Amino acid sequence: MTRGHGAPSQAPGTTRHAVPALARAETRLLLRHPLNLIGSALLGLILLTQSWRWPQDSFRVVTAQMVLEWAVPVFFAANLLGTAVRRAGTDELLSTAPVERAHRTAAACLAALGPFALACLFQAVLLGLCVLFRVDLGRTPTVWELGAGPLCVLGAGLLGTATARWAPRRGAAFAVMVMLIGFNYVVYQTPERFLGFFVEFVLWTGPMWTFVETPGSAFWHAVYLLALSLGAGALAMLRDSARRGLWLGIGAALVLTAVVSGVWQLP
Repeated sequence: MTRGHGAPSQAPGTTRHAVPALARAETRLLLRHPLNLIGSALLGLILLTQSWRWPQDSFRVVTAQMVLEWAVPVFFAANLLGTAVRRAGTDELLSTAPVERAHRTAAACLAALGPFALACLFQAVLLGLCVLFRVDLGRTPTVWELGAGPLCVLGAGLLGTATARWAPRRGAAFAVMVMLIGFNYVVYQTPERFLGFFVEFVLWTGPMWTFVETPGSAFWHAVYLLALSLGAGALAMLRDSARRGLWLGIGAALVLTAVVSGVWQLP
């Protein structure tokens, strides 16, 4: 059958069934992207050069370090992949492909699970090595503290895709990252530091430089990061999906979750 001016019609669900294959391809591209490789290598280098002498410093490296060294490169990698077609000037050619743009966006969002899974594995191996070599961390990090880094890696991949969909102009991704880093720097100086992304869960305090807990809930901080991350994915889908009401509803629920958990995580 044909429709319109002789264009072939698509069987229901044809392009939807292509999403898993597209997601696998996007995941491979994201994992093999030079920026992702550089980010993971940079984090590995920091671990190798870390002295591991002071509990607070070691605890920070284990729980929060990948937010800067890995999540930031993943954001730019996802953004570059999302804008590759536009930068190559092949938008019109891709529009004739038998796959809807919304399904390509869904595949790109699913690809963010690749670096996230790798980051989770990295954290598990790192904690195992710390236990094996009896590294003094002060105390064993909770799963919520260990999950903060991987959740930021997940959010970075989803936000990179969302930025590519909504603002594919040159320099937009850089501006978004500058705003995020600036926001984190501002809240880091306040008692509401858990509203940021790079969070130290333990601190040195004077006058004896003792190892103390940072006031706030690591569990609700993880919920906060997850809600923000999934919200970025919903934002990306909102740009291309025909079911905008659905994604607006999901996005609103995630914003509400982020606000509530953001308040509950504070001391």
